[in-house]
Amino acid sequence: MGNKSFLFKKFLEDLKKIKNQSNQTPEEYMYIGTGNPLSNILIIGKEVALDIDSKEIREQEQYKKEILNNFNDWNNLNSYNSDNIVKQDFNYYSPLYPYKGQVLKKDNGQNFGTSVTWMNYQKLYNHIYQNLDNKCINFHENVFLTEVNSTPSKKNINATIDSIPFRKENILGSDFFQSFPIVIISGVGYFDMSKQNNEIEKKFKVNFIEKRYGNEEKKTQPYWVHWNSEKTKIVINTYQLSIGIADCLLKKIAEEIHNSKLLK
Repeated sequence: MGNKSFLFKKFLEDLKKIKNQSNQTPEEYMYIGTGNPLSNILIIGKEVALDIDSKEIREQEQYKKEILNNFNDWNNLNSYNSDNIVKQDFNYYSPLYPYKGQVLKKDNGQNFGTSVTWMNYQKLYNHIYQNLDNKCINFHENVFLTEVNSTPSKKNINATIDSIPFRKENILGSDFFQSFPIVIISGVGYFDMSKQNNEIEKKFKVNFIEKRYGNEEKKTQPYWVHWNSEKTKIVINTYQLSIGIADCLLKKIAEEIHNSKLLK
């Protein structure tokens, strides 16, 4: 696929052209994601858990800086080195390393904690890099995170999903997003996985291998493994990594990634 930095910059340019050609495209459709665009691991969630109709100023500001400003923020970055971002300066927001300094605790508004979903992403990251004692939220250093649906919703059942077709074609279908050798899809439901049409196979050019379980004995905590024919890409699809996720699932997914030999 070529140089990752080149692919990312080309991806930004292509989105600019789309945006300029159609003033009808909502700003939130252009949401790209957060983290290290030069990494090898891509996590794809369902959507950000925010109530965009909330009257709370905190949620309105969060929606603006995390979603609506995301595309412009990436275009304004000259470097993808997150070392220069100040730790726990929450007045400054960068999609390269959002909320740097958060700790592995559920956010209570005062403890520098985070969401349950990001806690699970971090636990998975700790298993992948075999650093189980780590209590910082630092997965953004070696992971890129995006969402299938760019319209936030507090609950999936109430989500507006109009952005998904655009994002599947122009975001997830881009050369940049296709260049990740390790893809974890956190949330079944936004991809058709029927016998007649396995959308994950088509979108990521991989083949379904096997349904496996975090708990093999009880056949619970399932995940689905896909590989491309050249063994240069693995795609793991599982349920949304939020409430009800057992540590055994995170550990098993991390083992799949280690066994893939695609970590660099």
